[in-house]
Amino acid sequence: MSTGSFEASPPFGVAARRALQDTQLRANLRQATATIRQKRDRLVAELPDFEELRVAAAGIKDDALSRLDQLLEQLEASVTARGGQVHFAADAAEANLVVTKIVKASGAREVVKVKSMTTAECRLNEALAGAGVDVAETDLAELIVQLGEDLPSHIVVPAIHRNRSEVREVFIGKMGQHGLAAPAGLSDEPADLAGAARAYLRERFLRAEVAISGANFAVAETGSLVVVESEGNGRMCLTLPRVLVSVVGIDKVVPSFGDLEVFLQLLARSATGERMNPYTSVWSGVSAGDGPDEVHLVLLDNGRSSALSDGTGRQALRCIRCAACLNVCPVYERVGGHAYGSVYPGPIGAVLTPQLDGVATDAVNASLPFASTLCGACYEVCPVKIDIPRLLVHLRARSVERAKQKGPSLESAAMAAAGAVLSSEKRLAAAERLAGWLSRPFATKGAIGPLPGPLRRWTVSRDAPLPPRESFRDWWKSERGHSVPDEAKQRTVQVAPARGWHVPSAPRGGREGVLGAVRASLRSAPFGRVEVHRGYRGQSEPGAAPPVELFMERLSEYKATATLAAKSDVRASVEAALYRQGSKSVVVPAGLPDAWRPAAPGVGVETDSGQLSPAELDRYDACLTGCAVAVAETGTVVLDGGESQGRRAISLVPDHLVIVVREEQVVAGVPDAIARLVSSPVQTWISGPSATSDIELNRVEGVHGPRKLDVVVLSAR
Repeated sequence: MSTGSFEASPPFGVAARRALQDTQLRANLRQATATIRQKRDRLVAELPDFEELRVAAAGIKDDALSRLDQLLEQLEASVTARGGQVHFAADAAEANLVVTKIVKASGAREVVKVKSMTTAECRLNEALAGAGVDVAETDLAELIVQLGEDLPSHIVVPAIHRNRSEVREVFIGKMGQHGLAAPAGLSDEPADLAGAARAYLRERFLRAEVAISGANFAVAETGSLVVVESEGNGRMCLTLPRVLVSVVGIDKVVPSFGDLEVFLQLLARSATGERMNPYTSVWSGVSAGDGPDEVHLVLLDNGRSSALSDGTGRQALRCIRCAACLNVCPVYERVGGHAYGSVYPGPIGAVLTPQLDGVATDAVNASLPFASTLCGACYEVCPVKIDIPRLLVHLRARSVERAKQKGPSLESAAMAAAGAVLSSEKRLAAAERLAGWLSRPFATKGAIGPLPGPLRRWTVSRDAPLPPRESFRDWWKSERGHSVPDEAKQRTVQVAPARGWHVPSAPRGGREGVLGAVRASLRSAPFGRVEVHRGYRGQSEPGAAPPVELFMERLSEYKATATLAAKSDVRASVEAALYRQGSKSVVVPAGLPDAWRPAAPGVGVETDSGQLSPAELDRYDACLTGCAVAVAETGTVVLDGGESQGRRAISLVPDHLVIVVREEQVVAGVPDAIARLVSSPVQTWISGPSATSDIELNRVEGVHGPRKLDVVVLSAR
């Protein structure tokens, strides 16, 4: 299976005009982006220190970029020390070759895949298909796109351009060609469509030998990779297969595990308008008996080192792929993601893609910096404070300079004429009078109507105000009896010549090639001193009471069931939770306290010894486990494989998850949790049941992970 390709995409202007004619697309986008904006605004308003978090995030990313070569080496050493294997890829072709060799060596003929912009950038699916490997996208929206032989149109919600009836048609027409057919009589209800996707992919998850992922963050200090997702497909891919390959851009590196306290507060709120995504997975190399036996990290350059050499443009490398800029962009809302002709759409795509591919190296890249109104909304919402309007202007200048190198054009002639007019007071005054006279025959309702000839391309889709009959200069002279004073005349603005940017020569392949290119860029455009301002709320004061009530309230908002129980009642509370959901068979970790184990008649309990296969775990109704920490502000429970928790697979495969949380494990916020978890190599952050909002933004609980979540809070009293 493969998706379409952006290779044949026309320049933005051409594609945008086509998109504007699609009324259904515009309706889908308007509804979706408005919904996400409202949710984001509400959740951001909850954080009194959101702006301080943005400042810190920008500083952390700049700090990482300023010493990227050192951090890449530290990350490599940390991953290797934990049993992982690290590969460097200078470009997409090298990354694809590395991944293909790993898959071939495993003997697998199919792989399951977590949603990844980086692998889409490399066109990895096509490369694997060419090598005879079947690739299954497991994110619901990516599955819709793949089955429909379509292209993604949004960073977070790739199928945002599809409505429910279109998704139903894709599932009915395509699922049976590649695996389990869609159920007979499948409706277009989002819950039914998500259920069809769950059934279609379940058998693939349970038999998969190899999985491929990206990562939201890569922590140099600990060698940890972080994947944030909602449906549980990520957990399936990261946990069940024997071999895991993660393709990660070198721009995803952050210095320390503690830095995650900033990004985990920003990402979900900015991306989907949630306090925390249902699942955040953290792993560091290989963990014996828990997850894949073979872990590979492929660190990808593919133009990032070149972008690093541009002192202005490299801001784009801060991006954490939240898509907040897309959701507020008036241009994106009207034309959608396909018009950008790039894997990365919207405002961030307009500044990132040209730098990765080379500014103005083709018609699409030349057009992207102009795909904006420069309204500034994208900068206002960006969680890492990328000044996208400034970058657009900067890249427009680079694009124009490149065009000049190719020789004169109609545009350059027009700009030269405009410059000649604007540089002379007399010529400008004459032009103003002439414009007022020439525009009158085309006046329509106070605006300039359709103009003849080539100018019609401008006026056919937009109104331009009529020039005034009397210019400001003429009005001033008639009112004051003299010309505009010298000090008020148009000043000559001294514009510094465009600073040269260094584009390193094409890097050699492998480790030394990538590190060499990064070092060359940092030498050509050094950062200078970078400060990280951490004015946000940090850890709670020592001795603060556990905020249990807030934790239980936030859990209920995720449609999880929370119960407060005394120590003597914990078993009864667990049994009640199992009874409510009709769960009659339960798998538990070996270290679970005996006082928690259910003993009710009719409930079978199996202790996991680490030998149960994914298919065998799938036969159990429920899993009962403890936890490492719980976060009140986000309603999150974190498992780290401790004694009462066991391996990740048991809390993932059964349909019902019951977690016992001790009251003293409840902390106020994310910084408190990060401080407790810094030494844990494997972590699963759980915020409610698995869920998706990929079909018309209707939230559906229970996709690939547990569909039911019960939390029993064990009182300290």
